[in-house]
Amino acid sequence: MKKKIKKRRSLPHLKKHQKKEQHMQPVLGLGPKMVNSVIIALEEGDDIHIRKIVEGLDEYDLAKLIEALTLPQRRQLVEILGDKINPEVFPELNDVVQEQVMDSLDEDQIVHIVNELDSDEAVELLEHLDDDEQRTIISQLDPELKSQVTSSLSYPEDSAGRIMARDFVSMPDDWTVKEAKEYLLKGQNLPEDFYDIFLTDSQYRPTGEIALDKLVRAKPNQRLRDIMDGEITPVDVYTDQEEVAHMFREYGWMSAMVVDNNGRLVGVITIDDVVHVIHEEASEDIMYLSGADEGDVYKSVGEIFKSRWIWLFTNLFATFIAASVVQGFQTIIAQVSTLAVLMPIVASMGGTTGNQTLAVVVRALATKELTSRNTLRMIFKEFCVGLMNGVIFAGLVALVTHLWFPEQMKLSLIIGIAMLTNLTLASLAGILIPLTLNKLKVDPAVSSGVFLIAITDSGGFFVFLGLAKLLLF
Repeated sequence: MKKKIKKRRSLPHLKKHQKKEQHMQPVLGLGPKMVNSVIIALEEGDDIHIRKIVEGLDEYDLAKLIEALTLPQRRQLVEILGDKINPEVFPELNDVVQEQVMDSLDEDQIVHIVNELDSDEAVELLEHLDDDEQRTIISQLDPELKSQVTSSLSYPEDSAGRIMARDFVSMPDDWTVKEAKEYLLKGQNLPEDFYDIFLTDSQYRPTGEIALDKLVRAKPNQRLRDIMDGEITPVDVYTDQEEVAHMFREYGWMSAMVVDNNGRLVGVITIDDVVHVIHEEASEDIMYLSGADEGDVYKSVGEIFKSRWIWLFTNLFATFIAASVVQGFQTIIAQVSTLAVLMPIVASMGGTTGNQTLAVVVRALATKELTSRNTLRMIFKEFCVGLMNGVIFAGLVALVTHLWFPEQMKLSLIIGIAMLTNLTLASLAGILIPLTLNKLKVDPAVSSGVFLIAITDSGGFFVFLGLAKLLLF
């Protein structure tokens, strides 16, 4: 499906939501000197100087400037700029900062901002509001945007229906080129920028598309269906946004038509929207693996604490399981104190091995690289890698243990076998845990780490101490 990129926004939007430290490196027109100048002006209450500084920034740079400030400074800056802020700035903000700034605006300001945005950007802002405030704002929108936003918000979060744009150009495929050009020249209800024209049949089902430059060069009497690109694969409106991103990557799309349950064209997803989705999903998975959140850099201490304590509590539970295993062998640990010295080595190596596999598998699941066709091969491969690492590091640790405690010959054998067993077990756990969670429809990025810790720590301690009990007593 050949696509021409629909550049509805400037290049900075393609870097949407990148989290670079603004105090360290300049981003396009925004540098540390400018940020410091704004901060000093805010402290001195010099509103005129602030407006002069901000005047030359585009929407992306102004968004990054707002993100670089503290919460009180953000609210102060937004209050000073007022309605002079380009509404396009707000979709460029990090979700957390966006919510913080929107909370400082009154109802009329929010209505004005949303009315100036494309439908997909308007949905992005509105979905962060609570239900009552959302309904109040929507009731005051322009009729056309109100209808588009209401329809998009009716679809599940993170679905194609939520991220699609309603502002596109469509025409019947039986029109002539002349009719199409006349329609465009009238310029009624056309998007500000567009590069593709989407064609439909009499039932408003998509049949193809034409790039704008191709239409301009076509002969007036030609039918659009005769010159269109008919190789299309419409996306269902309920398709998960992660699956949409996968389709764009696999097929090299620049845009895709979105259809409802009846196959009728209801929206369009473009590459800039998908870049945002890819960044969002990748960042989310990385943060979930550690129990953190992408927006933590912008949250207050209390908000960060509330989002992390549950993860830490769950990890504490897994740690207590490992501790209970150790408790069962406390008698032999008391008799052979060197066991306590060597125990962490086995558990730590197992955890590191498991996390390596876990990171690869979670990414492979997210990018659809791990499928039913290659799952068994992947499991066998990770088993072999774990076994090879186990053999190498078992020998290395056994040698070091022998040199460290030469008078206790059996310790070298015990830790060597424990290391081989735990590294192999950790590799298998690193792939089987996320596969099982994915099968159960649970996000493997969220829960895999806790289960992995429980298995590698408890398993490592059990094998090591169990062998010690068997061979030393």
